[in-house]
Amino acid sequence: LDLSISVKNPKWDFSNGYLVAEILSWYHPKEIKMHCFNNGTSIQSKLLNWNLLETFFKNKNYAIDRDVMEGTIHCKSAAAEVLVEQMYTTLTNRPTYRLTPRSHTFNDLSYQSKLPLHARATASTAIKNNLANTELETGPDTSHLMNKTQHIISLHEQHRQNQRKQDPDRFGIKPTLGEIRPKTKPESNQKDRNGICPSNQGRKSRPVSANRVPENVQFAEVKVRQSGRDLPASHMEGVKEKLNNDMFGTYQPTIKLGESNGFSQWLNTPDEQRDERGSV
Repeated sequence: LDLSISVKNPKWDFSNGYLVAEILSWYHPKEIKMHCFNNGTSIQSKLLNWNLLETFFKNKNYAIDRDVMEGTIHCKSAAAEVLVEQMYTTLTNRPTYRLTPRSHTFNDLSYQSKLPLHARATASTAIKNNLANTELETGPDTSHLMNKTQHIISLHEQHRQNQRKQDPDRFGIKPTLGEIRPKTKPESNQKDRNGICPSNQGRKSRPVSANRVPENVQFAEVKVRQSGRDLPASHMEGVKEKLNNDMFGTYQPTIKLGESNGFSQWLNTPDEQRDERGSV
């Protein structure tokens, strides 16, 4: 194209929309008249030119994004390049081939990620670099500008968190217990269609019959001897008499009544079944 202005810096040369109108005039000479556009650098000239271009894009149903046009007006990084690629695809019906697609965020995060950690921008510098003065002048209202500022701050905080993950020693971050613990793959208890657990596929299973004892197993009777010894019959008779005569329940024998010494069993046994020693 034989343009009246040579393109040296796309970010500044396409910002007023004059070159965009000149390119479109080669394809649509009847709709685009160059005397309607002003080749000025003021924000008023830019807005007048881009209002005419936006109306033309809507009438022709051209796929030019509003964010791309706003980024070109405010001289955002890579916005003019995206605009030229979309215009080329729309006017020639030919796709543009890129290894990595361009982002429409138009911020300096890609540039900041290439810098060393000590030279990267702070929160205030990120707002200054990503929010142009023309945006403050042409903003529709205060809430719209506040949303833009909050979005820039959130991106900056996310970028700072990534920095901490990349170089934790610089920020004095110590790993947590969950990060120190070796990560092991949990065993899966899910069964497949055949009812076999994946963790037991390589093992040989032995059938076990329920409630059935093998023939070669033999059982022997075990005789258990009590740890306590039986007390004499005279001593047991005296304890029993004291218990029977205790009206207030204050007497407590010094021996432990229980199955270990046979005393409770002796008390519950009739007199005719007791021997001389008092045992059953």
